[in-house]
This record gives sequence, structure tokens and C-alpha cells, in this order.
Amino acid sequence: MNAQLRGTSVVAATLVALLTAACNTSPMTLTSAFSNPDTQLPNTQHPAKAKTPAASCALIVDAIFDTRNEPHLLGTVAGRPVHAPDDINAWLHNVVTGFGTRGVAVSFDANTTGEAAPLVASLTLRTAWVSELHTSKAANTVWQMRLRRGETLIEETNFRGADTVMNWSSGDGELQRMVDRAFGRALDQMAAKVHAACLAPKA
Repeated sequence: MNAQLRGTSVVAATLVALLTAACNTSPMTLTSAFSNPDTQLPNTQHPAKAKTPAASCALIVDAIFDTRNEPHLLGTVAGRPVHAPDDINAWLHNVVTGFGTRGVAVSFDANTTGEAAPLVASLTLRTAWVSELHTSKAANTVWQMRLRRGETLIEETNFRGADTVMNWSSGDGELQRMVDRAFGRALDQMAAKVHAACLAPKA
């Protein structure tokens, strides 16, 4: 087989693989694990890391709620229904543990700080959906965080995390990473608010 024919065969095989992937309309169920991917936007410079790591801020998460109308369905991409994991509580718990890589030491329910008025957050997932537009696909998440110091409310705010990427094949890995990045970007914002509350003077 000459070089031209070999090249044609490679191109044909690649096209067949892409068409096969594009025709995959089987439902996809996300895993309950949170991969905690890099949330830096493409073509942007990563911020320089501090020589001395920031001190960890302690946060008690006393509740995780899910108020979505259809908790087990996130939407459809390229004809593929995308479902939440069967154990939604475990899934969201794993997402929230992503605070740990953002300088926030999370504990659930228990006050491990010994402080009389620790930082406490109640988290509510309001939105988690996926969609497609032409050659792109997107994931959007909205968390509400009710943050307080002891019994004193600091703020109650919604935080949106989103990710839009090229729709190469709508494979399981692509969809999982896209949703995880959307969650991660919401965590980035919430962690920044927690750190600000940690640094604020205590009443």
C-alpha cells in the first residue's frame, strides 16, 4: 500500500470513529466521584502560587439541599440524556469536599474547631443542567450558600459555575469533566467568600 492510500485509510477510519461516536445516543449517568478538574479558563495565565500556602479556613457544612425539579436528569447533549448518579446525596457530598483543595477545611455537622461561633454554611443546589448549541456543549450549576458566624448571618448568595466546550463526541469522559468543571468554578467563588469571612474581624 503506498503512502497516499495509507493516508486515505487513516482519514477514513478517523471519520468512521467520529461518526460512530456522534451517533451514540445511549443515556449517560454521571459518576458520584468528583474529579476536581482544573477550572482555569483556556488561554489564560495561571495565577502565581504563593511561596507560603494560605492557612486553611475551617468551615462546618451543616446541610446540603437539592431543590431542582428533576434531580435525576441534567438534560440532553447530542441526543444523549445525561442523568445524575443514583445516590445524589453522596454525589453532592463529594462535590462539596472539593473545598479542601481551595484552602477550606470542611467538616460535616461536627464543630471540630472548638470555637464558640464557628463559620457554618448551608448549601443548596438550585441548578445543574447540560445543553448543546451548534458545535458546543455547556454545563451550568447554581449553588446558594447561606454563610453565618455562629448564629449571625453573614450573607446568603447564589454562585454560578459554568463550562462551555467543543462538542467533539459527547463521550462519557467529556460530559463528566464538563459538569465537574462547572461545579469547580462555583466552588472557587464560594471558597473566596469563605476565606473573606475567615479574615474578617470577629464580633
